[in-house]
Amino acid sequence: MSGPLEGIRVIEISMFQQGPVAGMRLGDLGADVIKIEPKTGDPGRGFMRIIGAMVGLKGRNYYFEHCNRNKRGIVLDMKKSKGMEAFLKLIDTADVFLNNMSIPAPQRMGIGPEVLLARNPRLIYAHASGWGRRGPDADDFSFDYTGIARSGLMMACGENGAPPTQILPGIGDEVGALACAWGVTAALYAREKTGKGQVVDTSLMGSVIATLGFIMAAPAILNKEFPREVRAEAGNPLYNHYRCRDDKWIAIAHLQPERYWPNVCKALGLNELIEDQRFDTIEARSRNARELVEIFDDKFAARPRHEWLTVLNQAGCICTPVQTPEEVSNDPQALANSYFVYTDHPEHGKTKMVGFPWDFSETPASCRLMAPELGQHTEEILLDLGYTAQEIAELRKEEVI
Repeated sequence: MSGPLEGIRVIEISMFQQGPVAGMRLGDLGADVIKIEPKTGDPGRGFMRIIGAMVGLKGRNYYFEHCNRNKRGIVLDMKKSKGMEAFLKLIDTADVFLNNMSIPAPQRMGIGPEVLLARNPRLIYAHASGWGRRGPDADDFSFDYTGIARSGLMMACGENGAPPTQILPGIGDEVGALACAWGVTAALYAREKTGKGQVVDTSLMGSVIATLGFIMAAPAILNKEFPREVRAEAGNPLYNHYRCRDDKWIAIAHLQPERYWPNVCKALGLNELIEDQRFDTIEARSRNARELVEIFDDKFAARPRHEWLTVLNQAGCICTPVQTPEEVSNDPQALANSYFVYTDHPEHGKTKMVGFPWDFSETPASCRLMAPELGQHTEEILLDLGYTAQEIAELRKEEVI
């Protein structure tokens, strides 16, 4: 079975993460994604050295492997007329053009939306931008860090009174990429009805704001910010996380605390608190939250997490482990739903990768191709466009490819 986007061709000029991951997700869904790179390559090929993080796979890095699977790669020097000619021939065959350049950059290159849509009126021109196409800062550069900073995520995490939360890199780009891929699929559906292509812009800023929609609704509607909480003073101690004896954390989540209060007390061996006037109502627990959290802290610290999970589940409580990224990557529930998948890497054999956030019963997503070597499919793609072997040799001689 093939993915829902089989038969769709995506031409991608992008680098680092937001644009490449959008292309990767379209490729996961079955699209033929052709990644165009200059001779210097996507800077993401050396990104793990840039940020000083761990290098993953020998000879490559996991950052580029993750962002660019399910793509074919071609090198084109588009500053040369023959390189631009080859690009435009690709656009003639394309359903989608995807880029994450700054807003004015495609215009300067002569490949802005007006030019490409005039050439191919059915084209979906997808731009994964930083700040959107309009407004005073539309042309500014952006990266994941600036996106999560300006869009409120760093101040929506962490405890009240703490400085902005240091967040591991990439979440803004990943969210922006998913929003871009979503926009592309919606535009493709609209094209089925109208026959017309269009420009689709999704941005880091807009994507993160949408992800924080519930939190952002408070200042938008009420002109009042949703408060950052303090764990030790949680207004609902039955909706909080606690450290266990093995130094692992557990989260309990009861948004109907009156219903679950007796269950939690019995599970923790605190039957005497069930009718204690300090804690026997929502309001009382909120007033005396610090005291109750301290009691819970002492209890949870007495046993390891796996024991508490068993006890709480048996008592009908709602709980889950607070997991590290490594634990998540080995979670049987995540593996069962293909949130992580195993694939055969041509160099490294069986390799686990981040999987898919969707499950299609008839047209499943799949991981078919590993990230391409620089220019790996150049000749194959040009042959598909009708270039002869001699013409390809000339392009190589002229350093167009």
